[in-house]
This record gives sequence, structure tokens and C-alpha cells, in this order.
Amino acid sequence: MPSSPDSSQAPTPRPIVAAAIVDSLECPTRLLCASRAYPEELRGQFELPGGKVEFGEAPLDALAREIAEELGCTLVYGQEVPDEGGRWWPIHAGRTMGVWLAQCAPSSGAPTLSENHLELVWAALDSSAAREDLPPVDSLPWIVHDRPIVERLVEVATELRSGKKS
Repeated sequence: MPSSPDSSQAPTPRPIVAAAIVDSLECPTRLLCASRAYPEELRGQFELPGGKVEFGEAPLDALAREIAEELGCTLVYGQEVPDEGGRWWPIHAGRTMGVWLAQCAPSSGAPTLSENHLELVWAALDSSAAREDLPPVDSLPWIVHDRPIVERLVEVATELRSGKKS
């Protein structure tokens, strides 16, 4: 876990890891979006599921643990999706977030709703594929720091569907 070597400074907050759960790692068309249950100021806003990395924990181990706790499923992980500079995404309160494409493992059940979220919604990564039961991903009320991540995920999904490597 990153921390400041100077004890007079506050330690760096624990990093966050999140899964961009798609219907297919090779040809993603849908993204699983999770509406926050808490805290109150974020209630009803959408996020990518995940959580904090514990001290000494590898990021993907933390992500697997968080997804099992929050969604009751196991995932197969694909590529990491960093920001434009190849870094983890800056989010609130000085935290950074690593994001990986993922899909449900063949042996896993579907993601299930827990007390962490109000609802789980599959959304279209390509707005032209949206329909009544599959809203476009950019139409959802995203937590402000997650919106640029979602915009990048739309680009990555488009590149994967067209056969380009991102």
C-alpha cells in the first residue's frame, strides 16, 4: 500500500480497484453498472464495482475478493484500462483506481445484488445498440470521477469490436 515515508504527512489513501464487467472480453457490447446504496451523497449514482486494496494485497486479489463480496460471482480478467498517461485513474479524496475489463467466469453464477448497491444495470457500450431494456452507458448518472473511465471503456470496447488493439 502506498504511504508517505515522512511520518509528519498523512498516509496516502488505500488504492481502489474496479471491474468493468462486460458481456465478452473479445467483443464487448454491454457493461454491468452498479448504482451505489451509500453514502447518501452518492446514493443512486452509478459506479464500476470493486473496492479498496488491503495492505499487502495484490490488486487483482483485492478485486476478486471485492467482487465475491459485492456481487457473489467470480470473474475472468482481461486487460487493464489505465488513463491516457498509462496510470491508474485519479478519483476522489486523493485516491487512485485501477480498472480491468472482466467477464463472469463460465463456472460462476451471474452477479447478484447485495446491500452495497441499489440496482445492477446492463448498459449498451455502443449507443446505437441501446434499446428500452438496455440503456446507453452514457445515459446513466455516473459518479463524477467514474465518467471519464466509462468514456475510455466505450473507446476500448469499440477498438476491441473493430479488431484493433487498445
